[in-house]
Amino acid sequence: MNIYYIMCYITVICNLTLGFSLIFILDILKNNNLMFHYLLLYLLTCLIVICLHKIAEIKEFNNKYPSTIRNK
Repeated sequence: MNIYYIMCYITVICNLTLGFSLIFILDILKNNNLMFHYLLLYLLTCLIVICLHKIAEIKEFNNKYPSTIRNK
């Protein structure tokens, strides 16, 4: 397990927290100005999770098959 997978799991937990706050808390507040900002923040954390997962897959592949790494 490398650091990128751990960071990916942490951001997934943050994503779920933001998703629940977006659905329940903002629906109760009925504040339309905050909805757009929370949606952008939610999409940004989704993008971070995808990037960290892709980096982790590349690192795990390079650790498993070191002969595929190009030497300069």
